[in-house]
Amino acid sequence: MADTSLRSTTKEELDGTLARLEAIWDDIGLTEDQREDRRRHFYGHIANLCDKIIDDEMALKIRITNNIDRNTRHILKLSEELCVESEESVDGLTLLELDAMMQERMEKLQQLKDERQETLKHLQEKDEGLCELLCETPYFIPSGLVPSREDLHAMEEHVKTMEKEKEEREKTFQKLKAGLLNFLEQLEQSPEDSFIQEVICSDDEDIPLGKAYLQQLRTVHSDLEFRVHENEAKSLELREKISNLWSLLQVSHDEQAAFLATAPKHTPSNIAKLKQELDKLLLLRLQNMSLFVEKLKEEVTVWWNKCYVDRKERERILAMSSAGEANEDIMCVYEKEVEKWRKYYTKNSELLGMVASFLTLFENMLELEDRAKDPSRLFNTRGGALLLEEKAKKKVKAELPRVQERLIERVLAWEEREGRPFMIYGMQITQYMEELWESHDVKKEVEKNKRLQAKGVDVKRGTNLGTPHMRTPVSVLGSAKKRVRDGDDVGSVKKSKHLIVPGGVMFKSPSKSALLRSPIKTPRGKPLADCNPLVPLNPVTSTSIEASLHSTITYDKFEK
Repeated sequence: MADTSLRSTTKEELDGTLARLEAIWDDIGLTEDQREDRRRHFYGHIANLCDKIIDDEMALKIRITNNIDRNTRHILKLSEELCVESEESVDGLTLLELDAMMQERMEKLQQLKDERQETLKHLQEKDEGLCELLCETPYFIPSGLVPSREDLHAMEEHVKTMEKEKEEREKTFQKLKAGLLNFLEQLEQSPEDSFIQEVICSDDEDIPLGKAYLQQLRTVHSDLEFRVHENEAKSLELREKISNLWSLLQVSHDEQAAFLATAPKHTPSNIAKLKQELDKLLLLRLQNMSLFVEKLKEEVTVWWNKCYVDRKERERILAMSSAGEANEDIMCVYEKEVEKWRKYYTKNSELLGMVASFLTLFENMLELEDRAKDPSRLFNTRGGALLLEEKAKKKVKAELPRVQERLIERVLAWEEREGRPFMIYGMQITQYMEELWESHDVKKEVEKNKRLQAKGVDVKRGTNLGTPHMRTPVSVLGSAKKRVRDGDDVGSVKKSKHLIVPGGVMFKSPSKSALLRSPIKTPRGKPLADCNPLVPLNPVTSTSIEASLHSTITYDKFEK
C-alpha cells in the first residue's frame, strides 16, 4: 500500500515537473522539435538516474557479498588458528543479516586471538625474566602461531614452576649465605675470596640463582663447614684432655670454670688458649708423674669394674707399673687403657647395665636365701619384717628370669652384630651365668647333705636311747640340676620347665615363678670364685635388705 502511494506520488511529481517545463518552454518559445528533444533529454536523465541507482544498489550487494565471503574465510582461518570449531550457518537470512552475523563472529574470534596473544606475551615476559635469573632455557612456543588453550596452560604451569623454583633457590641462597657468615665468624676469618665477597657484599636481587652458581656456593659452604667441624672436634678433644688432667691434678671447679669462661667457643683463638692450657697441664703432669700414674690406676680400675674385665687382663697392665718407677711410657699405657674401656662402656652402656641388674638380682636372691636360714628372724617381726622379706622374694623371683631372658636376647643380638662373643671376667656371659647357677646348686646340695647327715646322727642317737628305729637316707635326693626354691619341700621337687630363647640357647627353670638358668654343660674345673676372685659368688650380706630390694637397681649399687 505504501509502495503504491509512493509510486503515485512520484508519477504526479514527474507530471508536475514536465508541466512546469512545458510552461517554461512556452515562455521561451521553443519549437515542437526543440521541445521533443528536451523531453527525450529529460527522460534520458530519469533513465540514467535509475540506471545509476541500480548500479549503486548492485555494487552494494556485491560489496555485502564480498564482505560475507571475506568474513567467512577469516572466520575459518581464525577457527583453525584458535583450534575452535566454526559455528554452523543459519538459513533464511538476508545478505545484510548474514553479513552482520558473520562480522560479529569474526570480531569475537579476533578478540579471542588478541587475548591469547596478549596472555602469551605476558607469560613469555615473565618466563624470560625468571629463566634469565635462574639461568634456565625459556619455554618455547613457535612465533607467528596463535597459542591454543593447551599451549597457554602449559606455559602457565611452566611459569609457576619457575616461580616456585625461584623461591626455593632464594631460600637455599639465603641459607647458604647465612651459613657462610656464621662459619666465617667461627673461623675468625674475613671473606678473602672474590666469590665469597660477591655473595656477601652484593645485593641479593642481583645475584644469579643458576644451578652452577648455587653448586659453587654449596662447595664453598661445605669447605668452610668442614673446617668448622674440624676445629670443633679439635676443641672437644683438647677440652676432654684438659678435663682429665684437671681431674687428675685435682684442680678446683672454680679455676676450671674461670678458664672455660675465657674459651667458651671452638674458634681458632679459643683453640690456641686450650693448647696453652694443655701444655701447662702436661708440664705439671710430668712434674707429678707418680701421682698421675696412681690416679690413672684408680680410674682404670673403675672402668675395669664397670666393664667386668678379666683378672689376667688387669694383671697384665698392672705388672707394667710394678716393674719400676713411674715414667712417661707407663702413664701412656694407663691413659690408653682408660680411653679404651671408657669408649667400650659408652658404646655398650645399656648392655652392661643389664648385666649389672642381673648380678644385683642374683646377689639379692642369695642374700634372701641366707636370711631364710636364720631362725632368729622369726622372733623379730617388728615393722612387718617378714612381710617385707616375702615381698622381696616375690620381686626377685619375678624380675630375675625376665632380666636374664632379656639380657641373653640382647647378648645374642650384640654377638651377631659384632661378630665376637660378649665377655665378662674373661668368660662368655652364658657360661658365666651357668657357673653362677652351678655354684648356687652345689652350695644348696652341700647344705642339704649336711642337714640329712645331721638328721641321721639324731636318728641313730635316738635309737640307742630306745626310740623306734628310723631309716637313715642312703643317698642325697635329687641333683644340683633340680634346685629347690624358696618355699619348696625337699621331697616334692616339681619338674622343671624349659625356656627357649632366640638363637637356640635353652634355659631351665622351675615351674611358675622360678628363676631362669642355662642347662649348657660346662667342664667342671676350678670353682668360679677361683677363676674370678674379683666377684664372689656369695656376696656380702647387706645390713638393710629391705632398702636394697625396694630401691632402683643401678650399677653403682652393684659396684658397691
